[in-house]
Amino acid sequence: MSPTPNERILVVESDPDASDLIARQALRPLGYQVVVADDGPSAIRQAVQFQPHVILASLGMPGLSGKDLLVALSSQGINTPLIVLAEKGNEPSVIQAFRLGAYDYLMLPPRETEVVAAVERALKQVREAGAREKLDAQIKQTNAELQRRVKELSTIFAVGRAVISITDQRVLFEKIVE
Repeated sequence: MSPTPNERILVVESDPDASDLIARQALRPLGYQVVVADDGPSAIRQAVQFQPHVILASLGMPGLSGKDLLVALSSQGINTPLIVLAEKGNEPSVIQAFRLGAYDYLMLPPRETEVVAAVERALKQVREAGAREKLDAQIKQTNAELQRRVKELSTIFAVGRAVISITDQRVLFEKIVE
């Protein structure tokens, strides 16, 4: 599935070569809106303002690590799929990141095809969640409409029963036949 112009990706990477490869070479040519942050605090600000659909974040950032970023975003109520970027030999940190809610991981330096594939997997999940939310809203709206109609029909039925019980049925039958 091709990206839509409103699909936003936040790349959090302090290494300019890696962030350039991910943002400019791999994702922007496909039509994604990409914002790059080079540290944790600016990543949190960008996540709140930009509201990305997917975040790619390095585990080895100075200051606020990718794991810290996961915790900070979660505490802000931001449940965006986060793909961690880790150097070879950093598997224990990747496992900890998964325990904290990471969606996927890529080893640094990533290949363009790996970046695109990981982002597409995450976006597929985001798209499906959006479709589920839309269907839930439609079902709730349809149920409310059905309940309103059942109430109307119940009222009409009650009025009909009241008319039949009060009126002489022979007279009522004659009026209906006329």
